[in-house]
Amino acid sequence: MVKWKEEIIIKQPIEKVWQLFLDKNAKVLYPKLESHELFENKPDEIGAKHGQSFKQGNQLQTYIVETVAFDDSPTKKFRHNRFEMNGLFEINYLFTLDKKGEEETLFTYEGSQKGLTAAGKMMLLAGSRKGREQTIRDFMQRVQTKAEKMEME
Repeated sequence: MVKWKEEIIIKQPIEKVWQLFLDKNAKVLYPKLESHELFENKPDEIGAKHGQSFKQGNQLQTYIVETVAFDDSPTKKFRHNRFEMNGLFEINYLFTLDKKGEEETLFTYEGSQKGLTAAGKMMLLAGSRKGREQTIRDFMQRVQTKAEKMEME
């Protein structure tokens, strides 16, 4: 199993940063996302299930993403999404926002990838640690950049 946890201070109000993690803004956060369609329950609540399709080269990959946990309080925001990838991996993403001031938010991004089969476990072992770390850093930077440019609704 691969796990990660990274934190960054974003110099924006918590409500503005939180907008990025709402279902309606999924395409803003994930640039390779082709579609994000609600299949079950209501958006932005525990139990919501979305079909997400991503372009990988010439292939379109589709996953069912479930919102496992969701909390939207004034000083702390939390979202936990989970999905299976090709029957090989279970992937969990956890996003936490903590209000540190009127114009400052602590963003914590953590998650895990677990091999579900022997092949999945071997692929995780063979994967590049540097590549994973760069992907995480890129995501953190994207959140920070998008939060600074996003207009509040």
